[in-house]
Amino acid sequence: MFVLIFYFRVLIFKTTMSFLYPTFLFALFAVFIPVIIHLFNFRTHKTVYFSNVQFLKNVKQETKSKSNLKHLLILLMRILAISAIVFAFAQPFIPSGNQKTKPRENKVGIYIDNSFSSEAESKYGKILEIEKKKALEIANAYPEDSKFLFLTNDFKIKHQHLVSKEQFKDFVLETKTSPVFRNTSSLVSKMKTLFTANRKNKYSVYIISDFQKSSSDIEKIKNDSSENIIFVPILAEKTANLFIDSVWFENPYRPINQNDEINVKLINTGDEVYTQMPLKLFINNQLKSTGSFNIEAHSQTLEKINFTNNNTGTVNGRIEISDFPITYDNSFYFNYNLNDTNKILIIRENNTTNKFINSVFLNLNYASLKTVSINDIQNLNFNNYNVIISDGLKQINEKLKENLLNFTHDGGILIVFPVINCNTESYNKFFNEAELNFITGFDTSKIDADRINYNNEILKNVFKKKEQNLDMPVFLKRIIFSDQTNIDEEVLLYSEKNDKLITSGTYGNGKIFTFAQAADETYGNLVYHPLWVSLLYNMAFYNTSGKNIYYTIGTDFVIHVNNKKSASDNIFHILNKDKNIDIIPQFSNTEAYDYRLFINHMIQKAGYYNIVLNNKPVKGISLNYNRRESNLEHYTYKELKNYTSDFSEKNISIMNAEKELSKETVLNQNQGIRLYKLFLLLALLFIALEILLIKLLN
Repeated sequence: MFVLIFYFRVLIFKTTMSFLYPTFLFALFAVFIPVIIHLFNFRTHKTVYFSNVQFLKNVKQETKSKSNLKHLLILLMRILAISAIVFAFAQPFIPSGNQKTKPRENKVGIYIDNSFSSEAESKYGKILEIEKKKALEIANAYPEDSKFLFLTNDFKIKHQHLVSKEQFKDFVLETKTSPVFRNTSSLVSKMKTLFTANRKNKYSVYIISDFQKSSSDIEKIKNDSSENIIFVPILAEKTANLFIDSVWFENPYRPINQNDEINVKLINTGDEVYTQMPLKLFINNQLKSTGSFNIEAHSQTLEKINFTNNNTGTVNGRIEISDFPITYDNSFYFNYNLNDTNKILIIRENNTTNKFINSVFLNLNYASLKTVSINDIQNLNFNNYNVIISDGLKQINEKLKENLLNFTHDGGILIVFPVINCNTESYNKFFNEAELNFITGFDTSKIDADRINYNNEILKNVFKKKEQNLDMPVFLKRIIFSDQTNIDEEVLLYSEKNDKLITSGTYGNGKIFTFAQAADETYGNLVYHPLWVSLLYNMAFYNTSGKNIYYTIGTDFVIHVNNKKSASDNIFHILNKDKNIDIIPQFSNTEAYDYRLFINHMIQKAGYYNIVLNNKPVKGISLNYNRRESNLEHYTYKELKNYTSDFSEKNISIMNAEKELSKETVLNQNQGIRLYKLFLLLALLFIALEILLIKLLN
């Protein structure tokens, strides 16, 4: 019996054969019935007399040979007929690809990759149109009562339930390109979730995509015997693309009426070398700077664009290149906020000015200084200032502590200069609540600064290179701080004993810079050192509002908005009047005045947007398309087949979609090559041969 099974599975098909109903194979025991019948011959014998014994001997030998051959041939035909019938009822099929099981025929999930890469051209036309055509061909291969689950990159609510074939076709025809980027594994996982929610345990999933290497994370697809996954690759003819990958500022501060510099990363994924390609910078829709760049094939380059900040308020920037036919990644939007005047409040024990601090800012027409005594701050609104400097205060009382913490949390810059023998208890209450290292003591011995943190954003561009024999500041007396490591604090300047001399910490949306001395010459020569001006200037003009100069469409991000007025009875709007877009985002405020806005894929067009509350703009943001889509390199059909074969434990197969997908092609791909008809024909053939043998041999 097992020899027969092995014969059918290996010798005939030369491949692995599976059965939909393998328990029917137990019926192969029925082949013993004809065997038993042929072992017992119940015919009656008649005595015949012969005069010649030699003639009898010859007749007996000839009759016995023919009878044995006849019985063996008939027995073989009956065994084969029974085996073929049993195999037919067991529903044999040859799986396609890594297919392990045959799922139900009328529960089908179809995904169309409608990301921006589907705008590229395939051998037979635009990829998205071919994908839609193949989706309809697959649907037409299934019975009319089949149920379909349709998905695109948008994960629209209306798509997330089973629909009829006609409604599925309507969904396909209305599909348009989307900026949302999805990984293959997340699509399969989403399909599983939706089928489970619809109480369907066995189903087929067709992934119709260009299978970019940046998104095809097949190794992350989880094994699941209930699903049959079929990849339908529609491949782009050309994968060359030149695009802007990202932009950023090295410095966190934006100088007014001075030279500024923005970095632009460009990537070329094609075979062509580009020279003297135009690169343009627009500020508030006006051309601000033009330049050019060169880039080799299959490489990337970093370009720097210099410009002068003449605008204040929300500054909208855009960088552009020219590249065809893929154009959605030729522009990159960004924005930042720039105050026309940086208002600096200096709080001292008395209202006399500090010449060492004032000398840094006095000659700047975009900086406004105000010095007040600690006794005169009761009527001051700290939110009217961008920077507060605590200069030599003996203590930080409870009211001042609350005001400083609120000011910093809302995005303000605080610079702290403690004094020797200050009230450490009051200072440490402030430092503890700000989650910074606290004061542990004072030291009046002379010590040299020893090490500069060149990687810190305040000092990163102060030095052209790391100096080996730099003349370092000398400290004659200083404050000693604790050495906690589990806090968000960075050291800018270390002493030769590895003590902290200048630190930078984050609190809420703002920054706190702390010195281990007062801004006074009696503490050492730091106030005369070249570092002094760079440190104070860069700290004061640190741009806390410029942490995110852009966001990426299709990703999960949170927009922080500081708003003093309660928004519980009001609604935030995100507007772009040019694109006629007005959405109402979800928001929450877990902390006072800090509102978190969630867009949740509601915006799908790149550009500038204003966040508005009570018809007043509160913040500007910029949105860009996901650059992972810009790398059009994809797996070929052969590469995809080899790639999936590395994960043979997954229930995945590949469908060649170059020709029209007929009903037979689709069902064979989904259900494997069905063999039950073949075995029925073989059963009839063996029965016919048995009848023929009986007649001929008789």
